[in-house]
Amino acid sequence: MATDKQTPGPRPGSDGARRISEAHTGSKTHDQRGGFAANPELAREAGRKGGETVRTRYGADFYQEIGKKGGDTVRRERGSAFFAEIGRKGGQNKGAARRAALAEAKIASEAGTKPKA
Repeated sequence: MATDKQTPGPRPGSDGARRISEAHTGSKTHDQRGGFAANPELAREAGRKGGETVRTRYGADFYQEIGKKGGDTVRRERGSAFFAEIGRKGGQNKGAARRAALAEAKIASEAGTKPKA
């Protein structure tokens, strides 16, 4: 006895499939030109309010807990060497920024001007 494997949702080409397709038409272009894409400040404000709500509801320790979970997951998936590598890169970048700031301050002092803040 052969059984046809059924997939969820309407059959392709059916009236239900057409209605679903029409409902989703244009959603991508809307996202690209409206909402948060059109107003990044709106997105920033929504994120800030969401963060405040989470902090009020779960407490500040919640962030520490989820950060630890994320770090444990990264360590398990990528290994401890990954943290050493990104730490080394961060130190190199910070050192390069520090050297650039010192060089700019030296040039400014030799020219008798103040360095850029």
